[in-house]
Amino acid sequence: MTGSPTAGSATKRPNRLRRTAVAAVAACGAGLSMVAAAPAPQAAATTTVYVWATGVNMRACPSFECAPYSGIKVSRMNVTAYCQNTGDTVRDGQYVNNYWVQVDAGGPRGWISAVYVSGGDNWSPIPGVSQNFDDCF
Repeated sequence: MTGSPTAGSATKRPNRLRRTAVAAVAACGAGLSMVAAAPAPQAAATTTVYVWATGVNMRACPSFECAPYSGIKVSRMNVTAYCQNTGDTVRDGQYVNNYWVQVDAGGPRGWISAVYVSGGDNWSPIPGVSQNFDDCF
């Protein structure tokens, strides 16, 4: 019979299809594993800073427009600082600054004046604390 498949060619076709299917599944699996292996976004770096004053108010924003958190004061302790930004000017004796630092003192995050954080100078940011506002959230 001419034009009809031989026994040898009939077995080659399914094998070729099987190899193609296996290769396609392997390629998809490799693609999925590459997606799964992608590194997770890194959390913003934090810095530990020392609050030298007692009874420092913590606020929801770097401004007097935000009322102090009720019942939350920061006093002479290390806190985790996330970022800093400019806001209202705070004066306390010889110290003056318009930078505010977003911190976590074991409760909700909030903003305190950089005046009360050790390590900075008047009218300057606190060294080592991010000035990238995106790190605040």
